[in-house]
Amino acid sequence: MKPLFQLTRSSMIWLLVSILMVMAPYVTVVPGWLFLLAVFTVGWRLMVHSGRWSFPHWSVRSALLALVLVGLLFELRSGSVMVVTVGLLLAAFLLKLTEMYRRRDALVVLYVALLLIVCSFLFFQSIPMALYSLISLIVVTACLNTVYRSQQNTDIWRPLKRSAVLYMQALPMMLVLFLIFPRIAPLWQVDMNTGQSFTGLSDSMSPGDVSRLTRSADIAFRARFDGPLPTENQRYWRGLTYDRFDGRRWTRSGQRGFELQNGLQSSPPDQLTSPRAYRYEMVMEATGQIWRYGLDVPVSYPVTMRRLSDMTLQGQGPLMQRTQYSLVSRSAPLRQTLSAERYDTYLQLPERGNEKARQLALQWASRQPGVKAFTVRMMTFFATDFRYTLEPPLLPGSDSVDQFLFQTRRGFCGHFASAGAFLLRAAGIPARVVGGYLGGELNPLDGALTVRQYEAHAWLEYWDKADLRWHRLDPTSVVSPLRLEQSAAQLFSTEPSFLADAMLMRNGFLRGSLLKELRLRYEMINYGWHRWVLNFQDRQSGFLQELLGGISVVKIVLLILGTGGLVLLAVAGSLFVCRRQRKDPLIIALKRLDKCLLKLGLQRCSGETPGQFFTRLEQSFPSLSEEFAALSRCYEQISYAEDCDPELLSLFRRLVARCCALISPKLLIDKPT
Repeated sequence: MKPLFQLTRSSMIWLLVSILMVMAPYVTVVPGWLFLLAVFTVGWRLMVHSGRWSFPHWSVRSALLALVLVGLLFELRSGSVMVVTVGLLLAAFLLKLTEMYRRRDALVVLYVALLLIVCSFLFFQSIPMALYSLISLIVVTACLNTVYRSQQNTDIWRPLKRSAVLYMQALPMMLVLFLIFPRIAPLWQVDMNTGQSFTGLSDSMSPGDVSRLTRSADIAFRARFDGPLPTENQRYWRGLTYDRFDGRRWTRSGQRGFELQNGLQSSPPDQLTSPRAYRYEMVMEATGQIWRYGLDVPVSYPVTMRRLSDMTLQGQGPLMQRTQYSLVSRSAPLRQTLSAERYDTYLQLPERGNEKARQLALQWASRQPGVKAFTVRMMTFFATDFRYTLEPPLLPGSDSVDQFLFQTRRGFCGHFASAGAFLLRAAGIPARVVGGYLGGELNPLDGALTVRQYEAHAWLEYWDKADLRWHRLDPTSVVSPLRLEQSAAQLFSTEPSFLADAMLMRNGFLRGSLLKELRLRYEMINYGWHRWVLNFQDRQSGFLQELLGGISVVKIVLLILGTGGLVLLAVAGSLFVCRRQRKDPLIIALKRLDKCLLKLGLQRCSGETPGQFFTRLEQSFPSLSEEFAALSRCYEQISYAEDCDPELLSLFRRLVARCCALISPKLLIDKPT
């Protein structure tokens, strides 16, 4: 028969708390039936612990394992391999509870719990999550401590206290290793398909798509400028361009024909130091898309990105995790020639449809020749009786541009940009629609701009053959000039659909003076967390360069050994001082008794144990034999117990005090010579 391992009461309590804390972060990640499995396995383990049930038969465990494997294979249909992998780890963690026969089985459960705590950073990297993980580590370590305790030890809080002290002692070394230890890409930067949905722009756009983003207050990215900020009406954050129109939707054409430019310093130095150049740092949230956002025209960008000929940036793959990068952008258009193929691409329109709009464009072009005159006429047209709204009427017909320009005349930025690009192309002027964001909330505490999804915007660009440059044109600026002067939150506050998915922001709950101050302060801390902790591997090289005056293997090794040695010496010194200062209360009480007996010429002989000494005292003081016998028993219980019982120690002190009070020369029958 296999020897059973019986958890102590305190160990069982901490094990249950550990399971609860380890599984809590995965509530929104793993399949819900894994939590039913948790209830089943934990419940069975509790019944075994109470002695009501026995361990499940091997056939029951095998059936559970088979069901779990089938369930996880079924979950693979979602395409999220990482979620299934973590789910498998979580299932093994729970099933191990049903066969915890020996101490090593309990250790396996706790070691897997530690691994699951680390895996939670694959999905969440916020400050609250880091603090929660630290608390979870303390609890699991406390449970690990109780596994080695005897059944008689039922103290619950002492293991937790010891675990917390242990982690506090390790904190200095952790900070040193974080700063100087050679870094690799952190676990949470592994590209993975977690199955989670992303919000933001996509690679195709119909006029109403952008307005749907105004329902969300999710952060798109943050930017921090090295120098003055661009004015509010110049904060155009480019994401991608659309160059093909099928009559209803704008899409991106294939990459063939796009000239790719790689790496930093791809532009002349004068563009990098131009008064119109902005240096800034971006922290971009995950989008699941390949492009990266930047202000207006990026002229300098990381080597891991490439700039396409339409002045948009692309990463090396879909952005599945938050990332940080530095850019230099110019607000002025760049000179660019178009190949014949790209020229035709930017004039592409369906062969038929929207005839009224085509005729209107040709009419303007014939009456006001020249690109500038045409754009002025078009902007004047938009400035007449068009209305800017988040809930425009539907455009169900095939001639959606005609319906918008000549019937509804109510729309969002996507409607105006789409119709404007159509009119320009119909007049023979190359044009494209640009998708991105406009604006950003300035945090006065750290000077960072926070751009949210509801600030999504679309505008257009046209190419002027007179100066060979692309020019930005935003019809929204004449339909609703306040869109460029006010934030989207101020402008759309009365629109029913605005922030419909973020009711706390919409109802002004987070806009009150105190709550807004707290929100801005939290965002400032969170921004610093992303810059200096989560993405420290990007800054470590510069930090060490500044600290060491140059990086070499010898300097790094000396710094690690030197700093680590100082930390270890400090810890060892503090432990030594604490040990010297922490006197044994048993020894203190015995010294008091020795001092009292010394007046009578009695003292412990060399090699005499306290028990032998108490026996000799019983013979010297027969009238106090019961007190010294009790003192001897109490001393042995305290000395041989696994942990010091405070009540026994208190009793020992009271007995010593009583003996000291009663001892007198008259009671001594065998006086020392």
